[in-house]
Amino acid sequence: MVKSIKVNRGEILDKILEVKNLSVGFDIDDKFYYVLNDVNLSFESGKIHCIAGESGCGKSVFINTILKLLPKNASVKSGEIIFKGENILSLQEKEFNNYRGSKIALIPQDPFMSLNPLYTVENQLSEINALKNLPDKQDIIKNALDDVKIKNIDNVLKSYPHELSGGMKQRIIIAMALISGAELILADEPTTALDVTVSNSILNLLLELKDKGKTVILITHDLSIASNFCDTTTIMYLGDVVEYSSSDEIFSKPLHPYTKALLNALPSKKGKSLENIKGHIAPITEIISGCKFHPRCNQAFDKCSDCKPELKKINSSQVSCLLYL
Repeated sequence: MVKSIKVNRGEILDKILEVKNLSVGFDIDDKFYYVLNDVNLSFESGKIHCIAGESGCGKSVFINTILKLLPKNASVKSGEIIFKGENILSLQEKEFNNYRGSKIALIPQDPFMSLNPLYTVENQLSEINALKNLPDKQDIIKNALDDVKIKNIDNVLKSYPHELSGGMKQRIIIAMALISGAELILADEPTTALDVTVSNSILNLLLELKDKGKTVILITHDLSIASNFCDTTTIMYLGDVVEYSSSDEIFSKPLHPYTKALLNALPSKKGKSLENIKGHIAPITEIISGCKFHPRCNQAFDKCSDCKPELKKINSSQVSCLLYL
């Protein structure tokens, strides 16, 4: 588990990103299968927002839809993604290039795949569009590397990606986001391949991005990260938003059986034995009627297999479960 630190939840700020009625899917063997189902979410500026759930719940597809980096057999069937008032899904590729990597940046799971193995770190940082016509680009680069706590900056700049650790490469990716001036950072499980100590340092860097006024959407399957580092948490299951609230509320008063099951699977300080979630995530080719979680839910009843629940506001949370009708 990550080290617990206090997160300043801050005040309610303007929305930087709104997702409305977003449905995305894949063509497989001449049939279309949905991966995201009528997703509606909004993200306030200057906060860290978590999207959590098991692998296969649609989290990375959500991120790649925002970046317009879906594979060829995937398509957006409906919806809007509004970034600072602009529906970016309606933009042509050339227009969207002004957003991707500059206004909206990605911190990937595997930073090695995002760095060119043939060029030094200095070469790659110098190619960022925001720097190309600036006479003081070297100062800007060194300041960014200093901001992400890289030591021996001159040596790092002369290094190739394969000469650096995973944590160091991830810091360079974060430095790229700082240099580009991106306002929205999409972090797709950025600590998956890192050990606990390095993972903590990367997550603390995300907190520093927030302090600089950046907005972060963090994808994770580790709810302890959501608890310690994120202002809001969205729980997804098979492409559906099943619960959304402040992280404080999610962890103190979880509502959806899936959220409760995920929390019960976390190690407890009280020595409580871990609880497994029965069954497994269904493939997208398997059609489940009613609530998609009902085959694995220990609170399911007859209606759950027939009726699909919709998000309902319960106090300050939103939950999609027939228990709250």
